[in-house]
Parts: sequence; structure tokens; C-alpha cells
Amino acid sequence: MNSSPLPFAPPSLADVVWLRRCVQRACSSDLAATNILLLQDKYHITVAYTQNMLFRHYEQNDRLLGYAFPAGAQSREAACSGLELIQADAAARGRPMRFCLLTSEQREFLETWSPGAFTYTCDRGDADYLYRRELLAELPGTPYHAKRNHISRFVRDFPNWSSRQLCRDSAADALCIAEAWLDAQEEYTPALQHELGAITHALQLVEPLHLLGMVLYVGTQPAAMAIGSFISDQVVDIHYEKCAPAFRGAYALINREFARALPDACLFINREEDLNSPGLRKAKLSYHPSTILKKFSAIPCFTC
Repeated sequence: MNSSPLPFAPPSLADVVWLRRCVQRACSSDLAATNILLLQDKYHITVAYTQNMLFRHYEQNDRLLGYAFPAGAQSREAACSGLELIQADAAARGRPMRFCLLTSEQREFLETWSPGAFTYTCDRGDADYLYRRELLAELPGTPYHAKRNHISRFVRDFPNWSSRQLCRDSAADALCIAEAWLDAQEEYTPALQHELGAITHALQLVEPLHLLGMVLYVGTQPAAMAIGSFISDQVVDIHYEKCAPAFRGAYALINREFARALPDACLFINREEDLNSPGLRKAKLSYHPSTILKKFSAIPCFTC
């Protein structure tokens, strides 16, 4: 292999500072530093930091494969330079210059940079769901009538409920909820096993990753939990949200309580993708997203 200008390597906890510095205006869940770190094994993510830009490559052939668009470019010239570095890296490593997780704007930029060089596809299951934080915190009006009813029913059935912000001391309770949720699943698939592993890892790094979250209790029994982190100053990503089987009605309440606990500076909540799951899609649409952020893949035409 010829020498590459991009020193790709698996992300580490020490990389989080510069990862976040490169995504200060981002809203896409794949740019959350926490996701890059926790999902590296699942999607075989490697990263590089050059010219004040974040470069990523994915090698999960079943879903994500290729480079991501350079993150952190402060100008059109910088973005073009980043794409040229990717082009050189692909040539040096002998792999296609294909892309994944492109936003609509990035797709348009890539097409302008190299007209007609790529064929583009869009998988609806990769789209992020973004919501206005104040709407999830207050659930106002007719659109959220059913959610308010779910909360009222839960409060009526479990009047001794309480909530507590996620911290090192409540992390064990959050893990108990995740394990109880997993035990209730019909089949223990590799994907579920990986998810529990990622949750466990996250809860071991609550403070280093500056994770946000909430744990809901009924009496002293952990009932539901949510784990998130800031993607950028105005956008928080929900990485995991689980409910113990005995308290399924707690989902609407933990969602509201988490939104209420966020600072006013947070304008949007990203609840990530639905992975083409009909149940997940229905649930995410029921909260009336303000934006459904589509993601595109770009395949070089000579490989089509």
C-alpha cells in the first residue's frame, strides 16, 4: 500500500475532545462523538484528524460502507481539500472512493465537486428524527394528546414515581433497566447483544463522555432510563432509551422528563434512525418530528 495522507485509526476516549471540536454545528447522530466511540466495533469505524477536519471510514458491509463527508471544514475550499485527501487515501489503500451517511447538502456538494462521478441511493431507515426540545418537554395541544394520556395513566397507576438525573451513582440502576428490557425480548440476537454491550460501556464512561440522562423510579425500583449527549451546542442526541417490562407506560414520561431537564440552549433533540423497523418508525413519527434528516450513499459509477 502506498503512503496515505489520512492516518486512520480506531477512535479512543482521548479523541473525544477533537471529535467534538469538528462537529460544533452538526445535528446528525452519526457525528455524535459518543456514537463514534461506542459503535466503532459494530460498524468498524476508523477516524483521522487532519487540517482541522474529522475524517471517518465505515466497513460494515451490511449497512454502512465507505467514507463520511469531511466534518469541520470552515470553507468550500477546505471541504474540497478534504475530498482530495479522501481521494488520495482511497487510491493509496486500493479501495473505492464511496461515501455513506451524506446529508442532502453534502450530496449536492459532492456532485458539484465531481459531476456525474457517483450514483446516489437513500435508505429511509438511516434518516434521523429531529424534534424541537420545548415541544417534547411540554407536549402541547392536540398532536400530543395521546402522549399526555399515557403519562397521566402512568402517574395514576404509579403515584410514587420519581426521576433522577443520570450520574455515576445512578448508572447501575440504568443498566438494570437495560438488562430487564433485554430479558423481555423474544430472541437474543447479536444486534441486541451488541446494544447491551454499548450501553454497559457508556454507563462506565458517564463522566468522561459528559453523558446526559435520566433514570425513572417507581418507589425504589428502576423503571426507565434515557442516555444522551450533546452533538453540538444546540442539539442533543438520544443514544438509548429503555423501559423495564413492568412499566411500559413509562416511555412517554421518561421522554418528557429528559427533555425538561435539558438546558434552554438546547433547541433540538435527535432521536436517531428507525432502521426500517415499522414499530420504531410509528413511535418516532408519533412525536411529530420537525425534521427527518435523510442520509445518502454515493457509489462511484465505475463500480456500479
